Amino acid sequence: MILRYAKISSIMILLCTSAFANDIFITQSGDGFTVDIEQDGQNHQIKPKTTTSKIDGDNVTIHARQTKSNNVIEYDQIIGDDNSLTFYQGENRYGWESSSGHGNNNSIVINVEGNQNAVVNQQLHNYHDVVVDIQGDGNTISTNQQNYGSKSIDITINNDDNSVSIDQRNGNTWTSHSATVDLDGSYGTTLNLNQSGWAPNSYSLSQNCMTAGGCSVTVTQN
Repeated sequence: MILRYAKISSIMILLCTSAFANDIFITQSGDGFTVDIEQDGQNHQIKPKTTTSKIDGDNVTIHARQTKSNNVIEYDQIIGDDNSLTFYQGENRYGWESSSGHGNNNSIVINVEGNQNAVVNQQLHNYHDVVVDIQGDGNTISTNQQNYGSKSIDITINNDDNSVSIDQRNGNTWTSHSATVDLDGSYGTTLNLNQSGWAPNSYSLSQNCMTAGGCSVTVTQN
């Protein structure tokens, strides 16, 4: 496991290491926090220190990459302006597929509590899930899941400007992908949902934009 760079105003990080996994627990308060985490292997976790832990501050950048299988990124409270979150699972630090053993059964669960937002997720290979809950403001989510094995995405935004782009591809004959998206109203939206593969995929969309310069949904299944 590599923790490559951290510029900190106030942080508590506990690293728990065994032969099988590394767990990183973060509590952060203050502006200008930048962290770049790479965990190579399986059964790793990036989580809050306690059930009440939060990342609270402006200009927070978190870049996390986990290779291989059974890894978890889970954070319940991310608060502040101009924050950028980028999470990759099932690939190495160069953006390629893991060289030995693919990344399977990975999970991302994120709750962002407002202001500019910006969350990017990518999961390669089999049986992954993403859950993103954003309370409001700038938004912009981009989620990509690809390769074989079923994958699921569940996104809830309670609103402001949205933008959401979802790409699920390369299923096989016995597994399918699913996407559930719930967007609130008084403008926002621009969705773009693409699902492809050999088995039937499914999606559920609940949207309440109420126009005035907002909305526009495109769904492609093939």
